[in-house]
Amino acid sequence: MLLKKIDAPPIDLVEQIANESLNKTVKTIERELRGGSTYVYRVQLEDSTFYLRILPEEDWSFGVEVQVHSLLREKGALVPEVIYFDPHHRISGMSFMIVGEIPGRNVINCGSKDIYDSILIQAGKQIAVINQVRVDGFGFVKRGREEYGVPLQGQNPSLHDYLYEFLEEDLVLLSENGFYQGDILQIKSIFDTGTTLMGRYESCLVHGDFDDDHIFCHNGTFTGIIDFGEIQGSSPLYDLGHFKLHDGQYNQGFRSLAMGYNEVIELSYDDHTEIDLWALWIGVRRLARKYKYNRRNSKGNWGRYHDHLLKTVKIETELLGNKL
Repeated sequence: MLLKKIDAPPIDLVEQIANESLNKTVKTIERELRGGSTYVYRVQLEDSTFYLRILPEEDWSFGVEVQVHSLLREKGALVPEVIYFDPHHRISGMSFMIVGEIPGRNVINCGSKDIYDSILIQAGKQIAVINQVRVDGFGFVKRGREEYGVPLQGQNPSLHDYLYEFLEEDLVLLSENGFYQGDILQIKSIFDTGTTLMGRYESCLVHGDFDDDHIFCHNGTFTGIIDFGEIQGSSPLYDLGHFKLHDGQYNQGFRSLAMGYNEVIELSYDDHTEIDLWALWIGVRRLARKYKYNRRNSKGNWGRYHDHLLKTVKIETELLGNKL
């Protein structure tokens, strides 16, 4: 579905929205440029900090994400508190929400390896809690204004539709960018065999973009998980697969994350195989999107992230080829 994307509003309008919504005078406000699914602004008052998030798509609403934050906080998950929500601002035409600050910063530079591992264990427990929320269907959670207040719904009715929606196209793009035909056939074979494993569980809520960047800590203590702009309905092992795909860019934390998850929900051998399947599937999707973007924009410099994805996809392909 094509949606009209509105440009980021001018900073003076954002400041006006913050002042009116919080009923307080904003001391400073600045754009946070990390993340691509929403426009994010750091709002500093005299004694507190908030984050104002604006949805670029004119027909979407933050209502569903507000609902998710509420459900997760009821379950004891450490996620930002929603302070204010507007489904359709009268001037900008866009939906926005204001959330409280999770103390600290992301875990990437938290200190020693022991501290990092202890924080990852707590984050694993939290992901197990997040994955206990049910979703009807698979894929990105629908965010239209009409979805607010109803059960969470994914965009695809079945796991098969979700897994194979782009897979053929993605593999063609990989074959045009350095993957041999043998590699492509092996990846196809892995998913033909592994789809049954990936479909063992009912669809549940997943963070969708879970990595070190979204795990926060303060003074060596885990403080919460941020940014639910990519929420999906998928297997409960999707987030662990996403993390494993991205693990090692800064630190090695998957083992500790899985240890924490295992304290809440025990992970079997088949579960660990499924985690590898999701890591491979997400990796193929991410690489293909990057190749497509670079072709469209005539860019040839792949960068560090591409190199990490390429390395991990090849590792997971070999690993799963031996397992399945």
